[in-house]
Amino acid sequence: MSATAAIEAAKTKGGPVRRHAQATGVLLSVLGLLGLVPGITTRYDEMGLWGSGAQLFGLFTVSVTTSVLLFLYGVTVLVFAGSVRQAHKSVVLHALLLIGMGITGTGLVNNSPARLLPTDAASNVLYLVLGVVLLVSANRSRAKEIEQNGVF
Repeated sequence: MSATAAIEAAKTKGGPVRRHAQATGVLLSVLGLLGLVPGITTRYDEMGLWGSGAQLFGLFTVSVTTSVLLFLYGVTVLVFAGSVRQAHKSVVLHALLLIGMGITGTGLVNNSPARLLPTDAASNVLYLVLGVVLLVSANRSRAKEIEQNGVF
């Protein structure tokens, strides 16, 4: 298969990278939306724009900001899922942002007035694990893309 044909096939069929980006976008969007649903988010009456006592599934501290941020991360990944390279870069960027959110919440800026997102240990672990999993799986899907189509 020629390089041009492989690129076209990846664009029209949705190769591994694009499918991974689409799944990632849906996952992040759904997580963001669930953070705004009473019942799924416990202590919903304590939710604030920045600080919050609300918890997604009664475990992960969420605020309006974190929910909207996760939703926008997901939408952004979906928007860039049309191109193989952009899809990969978008997933990697958002994985790094999630890792950054997890690291920030571990105490580096906990007592700073610059802290924007509510955090707790479970949320920090969620962000770190989700970011690392997305980063590893993005690179695996890239390797599959190269193996299947010969180009990236």
